[in-house]
Amino acid sequence: YVGMYGYSYLEAGKNVMTLFHAKGWDIIIADDLVSNTLSLFALIGGGLVGCVGLATNAAFPSWLAGFEGAASGIAFGFSFLIGLVISSIMLSVVDSSVNTVLVSFAEAPEEFQQNHPKLSGEMRDAWRLVYPAECGF
Repeated sequence: YVGMYGYSYLEAGKNVMTLFHAKGWDIIIADDLVSNTLSLFALIGGGLVGCVGLATNAAFPSWLAGFEGAASGIAFGFSFLIGLVISSIMLSVVDSSVNTVLVSFAEAPEEFQQNHPKLSGEMRDAWRLVYPAECGF
């Protein structure tokens, strides 16, 4: 609602909650699997970059020579944080896109059906499979 209609952040959040509550989709908000999955991928990305930091420390030990025994931990920790932040930023675009699709679908399913009947049918079938009582169509 912020990007689509120009509402303030708080007003948009209230409108979305009202829309989902009116549709009976409260469970869908609580069952936020996409955000949880993307958070896991961000952690995996951070771990992979942390491993690159360990490999870099092994290849160039002089870079962190002043830290002696803690060099590996520092290399992994610093690299992990960099990977986590970059992964989180990149995956937040995907999370926002999914949220936009859900809100748009909740607000105007008829327009989606009219303009993209095949995609609308696939989305409706998937929702009926996962949320048979809540989807309402």
